[in-house]
Amino acid sequence: MNRLACLFVLFVAMMLAGCSVAIIHPPSAAAFMEKSDGNFVTDASVSAFFGDLVDDEPHVNYVADGVKEVELSDGWYYKNKEWPVGANFSIQKNKGYFKYGFGFDFLTPYVQAGFASDYFGVMGWSNLWLWQLEKVEHKYFQWGGGVSIIEQLPIGDNFRIGLTQHLSRNGREANTAQHGAMVIGMGRSAPVFYDEIGCGGYISFIPNESLRVGIEFRYGRDLTYKRREYSSYPVEYEKISKMDRFAVTVSIISTSESIVTSSEKHEKMQRERKAAEERRKARELQSLEEYEERENE
Repeated sequence: MNRLACLFVLFVAMMLAGCSVAIIHPPSAAAFMEKSDGNFVTDASVSAFFGDLVDDEPHVNYVADGVKEVELSDGWYYKNKEWPVGANFSIQKNKGYFKYGFGFDFLTPYVQAGFASDYFGVMGWSNLWLWQLEKVEHKYFQWGGGVSIIEQLPIGDNFRIGLTQHLSRNGREANTAQHGAMVIGMGRSAPVFYDEIGCGGYISFIPNESLRVGIEFRYGRDLTYKRREYSSYPVEYEKISKMDRFAVTVSIISTSESIVTSSEKHEKMQRERKAAEERRKARELQSLEEYEERENE
């Protein structure tokens, strides 16, 4: 049964990898600004994307200068649909004000590095999937990454607010799919890249001693593609509009030091609780002995 479960997980991962490799978005700014004093910071986050997401809509396509047309054939078609959700996991460490780390934007590996202080940060990131795949829409190599400027205001020890500005080259999902394929996602990955400029903000707080929660909002203007609506019946019609995307990210941030400290505090509380229970029993036993002595007198 366990072997079948492992095979099923492997099959699902391979199916998803076909349409998700090389995608990349700006990582969490709240996680990057978490200083670890030499320990590792781990971040797990989920994002919801909305706005002008690419979809296979009738009478709509997406146009850009310097982008070649997608190759079409009788057996394959181009599936162009942007996912509305995403997931990210990263491990980071700082040495003084220098911060570096490694992570996954869903299945895409990336690295990040930069400067992080209590009030100001500069974060850079880059994916690690640089080589061409068989079918690509963008004429350039498959690099995605960017830089973000972060301003942060700590309020007390637990609460922080921040503002961000970013310039990036993001990668979104797309793949070539075979006509009549029974399984969605089977095909050759063909991610699409676009340049983006945007800004955002975040808040972060500590709900307990071992975790920090970050909630981020980000806006981005697509600098590469425009949305084209068209029709030839009943009247000829064409409308070209700019594309704006929005993202909301929730991050769970933890440091190895905070986990160890929390575990040590928990063990200390258990020892203190056990010692208090033993003292209570000793007092009860002493009171019982004194009562029996008075009764015997």
